[in-house]
Amino acid sequence: MDKNAEIALKLQALRDDYAARLPAEIQSLRDLVNKLSDPDLQHGALDQLSQKLHKLAGSAGSFGFADLGKQAKKLELQAQAWLSANQLDMGMLRVFAVAVAALDGQAQNDGAKKIPLVSQSAPLKTNTLIYVLEDDPDVAAEVCMTLRHFGHQVVHFSTVAAAEVEVLRQPPDFMICDIMFTEEGRETPAAVANLQSHLPVPIPVIFVSTRTDFDAYHAAVRAGAVGYFVKPLDIIRLVECFEYYLDRHRSAPHRVLIIDDDLALAEHYKLVLSSADIRAEVSNNPRDIFEVLQDFHPELILLDINMPGCNGIELAQVIRLNQDWLRVPITYLSSEQDEEKRAMAMGRAGDDFLSKPLGDRELITAVSVRAARSRQLSDALDRDSLTGLLKHSRIKDQVDAEVNRAARGGENLSVVMLDLDHFKRVNDTYGHPAGDKVIKAVAHLLRQRLRKTDAVGRYGGEEFVAVLPRCSREEAQALMDDVRQRLRDITFTADQRSFNVTLSAGIAAYRPGVERAEQLLQEADAALYRAKAEGRDRICFGS
Repeated sequence: MDKNAEIALKLQALRDDYAARLPAEIQSLRDLVNKLSDPDLQHGALDQLSQKLHKLAGSAGSFGFADLGKQAKKLELQAQAWLSANQLDMGMLRVFAVAVAALDGQAQNDGAKKIPLVSQSAPLKTNTLIYVLEDDPDVAAEVCMTLRHFGHQVVHFSTVAAAEVEVLRQPPDFMICDIMFTEEGRETPAAVANLQSHLPVPIPVIFVSTRTDFDAYHAAVRAGAVGYFVKPLDIIRLVECFEYYLDRHRSAPHRVLIIDDDLALAEHYKLVLSSADIRAEVSNNPRDIFEVLQDFHPELILLDINMPGCNGIELAQVIRLNQDWLRVPITYLSSEQDEEKRAMAMGRAGDDFLSKPLGDRELITAVSVRAARSRQLSDALDRDSLTGLLKHSRIKDQVDAEVNRAARGGENLSVVMLDLDHFKRVNDTYGHPAGDKVIKAVAHLLRQRLRKTDAVGRYGGEEFVAVLPRCSREEAQALMDDVRQRLRDITFTADQRSFNVTLSAGIAAYRPGVERAEQLLQEADAALYRAKAEGRDRICFGS
């Protein structure tokens, strides 16, 4: 059974279980309403009734009982009004009791409706197909060669007419197009815009041209442009633009922590997010919060406000007292409608507010946007501006975290230190802008060729560190050798001069007894020094 079908079955099982529990839940509401006529039991019963209606209002819609949830919300607001006034209107109580009794019929009506399953994420392609439309053979050769070095499948078309036929037959994942095909007398933006209108999904396009006028840019946008580069081309910058769009699919799933005392609802949220390739964990014990945070490292916390013992607002403040988790955004989840209470919640450690009930698609969209923004802001702080790789301190933290994980689980771990050979000569001969191109190319190669679970950082000027969890030193050697050979085959240009660059690497593998990240880093550094001493353009192992 594939992942999507399994998630669908689990979601249906949760809905069936919720439906099976509803009659008993509604009966408990009736029992509490009956107690309201007894002055001695009235206040406690009303308080319990308000809490139960609040929970029902927040959860029913997520399990397909939308109308039931809306009615429960109306009843909750009435119960809260009586609590605030500390006075019960006995005339209104009879109407209230009838409405509570009618919840059972509302549940049956909702239960008869079929609810659509949340749309599942499409499987990701591992081999990107790129069409290059370029009538200049020299430019085409350079673009195609560079993209192939980065591991992509590339098809070149020297005429627009030939590309049009193939695009309709087999749409690519990406297109790179010159704006003007002189011999054909055609401009590609108009042709591409026409093609896009016949495709089920638009193709992202990068246009290249000697033109810098507004009309050229405008036409490119109308044709679905995600990038525009002026000749002579900076190929590495072009690849960087292209890789930016691929990174959204290659990056590790977003991590979301759901804290809610309603475990059935939290599990529903978890499954819905999983269907969109978002990794979620559920917790309902505030006392375990720091342990959960340390193990999971969430990029977003979804926090229910109304929880027994320690409510969501208090828990958010507890989290903010720990300096390690100041960056993680906290989004409150609640069916609370009172503006003053919502404002108070937002003013106490929270960053955002989502109202229950939350539809599946709304949940996915809201979480995706917030988690992506969280990662983007974190990356801005943690990543090197030139390469987009982790900074020195952050990659060291990553090594430390993986050493601890390997020690607990007895898993493989390899740490690799890479260095560009004779890099000073590149800067001295071709200039620092050319050196920056090389460094960016290495960063692209590392991100593109390594796995989602791997971490890569810029350790120094031309020195990099790769952290490879669950990877033996032999597997690490194969990965790094692939990067080494691909870099060696890339031809760089500067001031109409061409040159190539090589790298050396040292690999250190975790073994029982290693307790600190510094030890593995020193062993990898010693192996790198040995690779340099033995002639460069090679990979050596540590002790």
